[in-house]
Amino acid sequence: MSRFTYGPGLCLTVLSLMSVGTVRAATLSVTCGGAGTLSSIGGALKVLQNVPGPNTINVSGACHENVVIQSHDRLTLNALNGASVSDASGGTRDVIAVFDSRDVAINGFTINAGSDGVSGANGVSCNDWSACRLALNVMQGAGSGAGFAVYQASQATVDGDTFQNNGTGLVVHSGSQVRPGGQTRPITSRSNGVGIHIARQAFVFVAGNIDNNSDRGVVLRFQAILDLADGSISHSGSLGAVVIEGSIARLNGTITGNGGAGVVIGDLSMVTFTGATVTGNGGGTDVVCNPQYPVTSGVASTGGTTNCVEP
Repeated sequence: MSRFTYGPGLCLTVLSLMSVGTVRAATLSVTCGGAGTLSSIGGALKVLQNVPGPNTINVSGACHENVVIQSHDRLTLNALNGASVSDASGGTRDVIAVFDSRDVAINGFTINAGSDGVSGANGVSCNDWSACRLALNVMQGAGSGAGFAVYQASQATVDGDTFQNNGTGLVVHSGSQVRPGGQTRPITSRSNGVGIHIARQAFVFVAGNIDNNSDRGVVLRFQAILDLADGSISHSGSLGAVVIEGSIARLNGTITGNGGAGVVIGDLSMVTFTGATVTGNGGGTDVVCNPQYPVTSGVASTGGTTNCVEP
């Protein structure tokens, strides 16, 4: 291992060298609110723009910036001692946006998003065929956007992350995929408008608690797929889960206490209940099959009232 210094206050730990003088991997320490190049995550990314990686940025303090990670592969951002990143755009931009990047890990941050009520800015977004790995982050405050948004055929893992006080907790669209990572800790999506929104052939496989969201707990549209391995969908202001427009869900865990029905299925969609308990929801019926060709499997095992008919 070699150690190189690039200017005042800038120190790279070089893990390997392709040839003498060529930096192949680096670890940087950023102290937000300090002085110099390494007083922001964006400044550190500029230093690393020609360093192939794997690279690590360890972050301390309260950062006020909107970070764009563009075409960075094998990059890890670690929060030290409760580090945070807060919106500096007045709610017009995502706090951390990843584009065209493979294997970007974001660990342990509090992400404070903004909202101008129009732009739909997110806390963290993973875009343009990127691969993002999140663990133990709290993403909050995206009032007209999502805590975490996965778009444009990107892939992401989540591990014990929390999405709270956003327009939508987790958004997964356009052929993107989200699955457990790391230690497979359950996610939490609470106190948002909608807990999870999945659409346009996107796929989500998680264990999680989707609770106390003011509108719907989970929405699946346009041939979306959800595999809820365990957890809960509870105390939504409206419906617990809505599965429509040719979507598919497999539900485990507890679905209870929602303002409307626990699960609504319609429009050539299918829901399989594997050990789920769906009881105590509003509207008089826990599992509702709308008349536009719904399909269920195992609904009799939920213990709830239903108008669904199975062969």
